[in-house]
Amino acid sequence: MSSVNITFLEDEVWAVESPVDVVEGESVTFACTYWDTPSSPSAKAYRRNLTVTTTVFPTNSPTASGSVVTLSPATGLVGGGRYVIAVTATVDSDTRVRKIMLKCAKDEAEQ
Repeated sequence: MSSVNITFLEDEVWAVESPVDVVEGESVTFACTYWDTPSSPSAKAYRRNLTVTTTVFPTNSPTASGSVVTLSPATGLVGGGRYVIAVTATVDSDTRVRKIMLKCAKDEAEQ
């Protein structure tokens, strides 16, 4: 399993590191750093504008510690597509949604 560090900025919807390249079959954990202390995190996954949260996050229980939200491992990623991970948390007493774009390559694909 790999871990990817993500940075969310107060005035930007998309993560600084987006898009993130992944390969189908991988299990990836995202550690999302906020500009302040987040609480009550949740995550949803979308592919082709359809919700695929239960496939991508079979154990969907993000945790917050300090300024970092750690998502459950993303699995079940299908190559040849793009995913949007929407991370919601309360920051500065406001509900904030930030996004991560994943580009998922097929395992047999060439560069």
